[in-house]
Amino acid sequence: MILSCLMKKTNDKKQGTLKNGSSPATTVKSLPKDLLVEVVARVASHSFTDLQSVKMCCKDFLNASEDNHVLQQVSLDKFPLIQNFLNDEALSFLKRCRESGNLESLFREGTLQFFKYPNEKVGGLEMLKVAAEKGHKGAKYMYGMILLCSKDDGLRKLGLEHMRFLRTSMCIITCRKRVKQFERCMWRYDRVLEPNHSPLCSCKSTCKGWRIKNGGWLLLDDEDDDLDSCEYCRWDHELQFFYELFDVR
Repeated sequence: MILSCLMKKTNDKKQGTLKNGSSPATTVKSLPKDLLVEVVARVASHSFTDLQSVKMCCKDFLNASEDNHVLQQVSLDKFPLIQNFLNDEALSFLKRCRESGNLESLFREGTLQFFKYPNEKVGGLEMLKVAAEKGHKGAKYMYGMILLCSKDDGLRKLGLEHMRFLRTSMCIITCRKRVKQFERCMWRYDRVLEPNHSPLCSCKSTCKGWRIKNGGWLLLDDEDDDLDSCEYCRWDHELQFFYELFDVR
């Protein structure tokens, strides 16, 4: 609403003055810098295209768009997951987003570094950790599943915390689809992931297992929880999916 009003006032520039006698430039300049940055950041979080439009409104919006807070919030939906064919200007922009702490950028770059560049595997995992801990759901899934692959019980426990958050938020399937998008777009080195073949569920003799639905495991097509199922069995099957996706043996 604030942005719509400001843009309308800016477009009224042809009239010379506004109804209250003030000029459009004066109206924008009278806003506190923090408010102006927040307005632009909200636009940027909705659409990169809208951000570009706002930047052309006036110099004040252009200057505000360079603030780190805007770069942290900007949507990257218009940018491809893999950056092989981007020009220097786009690559520079994405680098600035990553350096400012943009969570989507950290998720993307962290995933690419972990799976594509073995020498940067640790740095990629650290990026995923930062984005996951700050609430990025895609990063939570990727980071959580990587930790579940570990042979360290402490790391597996931490991975479970991230996955339980996603299960409570009912977004496991959405996150899994994003990971599959990455898998289709990138090549990867073998043995990036070392599988832990010890199941999370240790009560196989008494466990009721995970419910089967429509001829396939429930986790493949439904977010619904089954109160009669074993949670650890549920994550064992999620791990099976993850291993198969990344060809882990």
